Amino acid sequence: MKTFFLVLAALCSTFLHAAHEEEHPVVILGGGVAALTSATYLARGGIAPLVISGPQMGGAITQSHRVQNWPSELEISGWELAEKMRMQAEQNGAVICTESVVSVDLSKRPFLITTQGLLNGKEKTRTIKAQSVIIGLGASPNMLGVPGESGAEGYFSRGVYSCAVCDGAFYKDKVVAIVGGGDSALLEAQYLSNLARKVYIIVRKDTFKTVEKERAKQVLSYPNVEVIYETVVHEIRGDGERVTDLLLHNMKTDSHYSLPVDALFLAIGSKPNSTLFRNQLEMDEAGYIRLKKHQETSIQGVYAVGDIADPEFKQAISAAGDGAKAALQAQKFLTAYRSEIAQKTPVEPAGAAVIEITSKEHLTREIQSGVGAIFIDFYADYCGPCRMFGPTYESWAKEFNGRIKFLKVDAQKLPQLFDQYQVRGIPTMVILDAQGNVIRKVTGLQEIAGVHRKLDEVRNLASIDPESFKRI
Repeated sequence: MKTFFLVLAALCSTFLHAAHEEEHPVVILGGGVAALTSATYLARGGIAPLVISGPQMGGAITQSHRVQNWPSELEISGWELAEKMRMQAEQNGAVICTESVVSVDLSKRPFLITTQGLLNGKEKTRTIKAQSVIIGLGASPNMLGVPGESGAEGYFSRGVYSCAVCDGAFYKDKVVAIVGGGDSALLEAQYLSNLARKVYIIVRKDTFKTVEKERAKQVLSYPNVEVIYETVVHEIRGDGERVTDLLLHNMKTDSHYSLPVDALFLAIGSKPNSTLFRNQLEMDEAGYIRLKKHQETSIQGVYAVGDIADPEFKQAISAAGDGAKAALQAQKFLTAYRSEIAQKTPVEPAGAAVIEITSKEHLTREIQSGVGAIFIDFYADYCGPCRMFGPTYESWAKEFNGRIKFLKVDAQKLPQLFDQYQVRGIPTMVILDAQGNVIRKVTGLQEIAGVHRKLDEVRNLASIDPESFKRI
């Protein structure tokens, strides 16, 4: 089962693109600490969320080589921490796809999310319906854009950082510099002054742009803090492993000189990745999503977690707390939402639903009463991929009612039927003819996607020959 979950992310894009009508109770946008925490809480609560992580699984914390302030971990790399969280979410039933979100429509319910990914070298887009959405797309730190900062030859996360609280402890009794002239630069300097031997603050203007005048006076009074005004960083230099010095440009004298430092901290702000939600959700002037009650946004059923809604703390641990709260709020919302939908939805005609098999004798009766192809979905409630496939299987039953009989067998209730049909993995579909002979057996989302493609081919036929499923 563990191996199945680990390969699920690679398979789900193929299957979901093939699905006829795809709707999920909760779709989580983002793959960082907040998003993965939400995914774990929801999955353990019986709701298998779809996580659209984007190409950077794990989020911003993966850029930290050493994390020493995560509870229970004396030291762990950001990548290892994110990987642990991903595995925990998947093994509890969350489904993670490494696609990118290109548009979101929150104007109607269910919400519509369009994603894009690369499949066989060609760009693919698909639209996903969501009853509830949790937004955890984070924020991107503003960069200087100078040589030595980022890229293959750059020192970002190896001496250049955007969070003193996260990474400052690595530079105890060292020499560090901060770039910025606002309140965030002063806060970084205040924190680092208790750790570093020397702290330089590099300010482009001839004064600070701050509303915290008293803090500025306090920080500037520290004996190990020195401000360099009217200066910009021209280049970040190092020995290939670590930062050694900064090439500075004094704009007043138009001179260049080297400043030896062990690390550089960027305090020039960040941009929340909230462009997709402009004119849909309430935001502050900087683009951070405004929250109403806990993590709820201005639209009921839509929640924001982590840095995209947090202009102040920006910590992994606070993002995890946001994720847990959003998951619990989404669960409560879904209970009310589904009750409302149930009251408005007309009763389906008899025979349109999937038939749950209750015994071996029951299965025999259903097979004997069949007139064409018979599908059997072997599943388990604890299986995330099974829960993901369930709504699609139900939609097939409604569309092909009368031409195909749809049955399902629970692994926890009828394990003897799993033995009878030699089912060794879930989800598995067994396709029978009207006499009960096995025509085809497919296991896993990728093979099941082949069944969907075959259904597309026979969709308009008045009757469907079971033999057509021999080759998928």
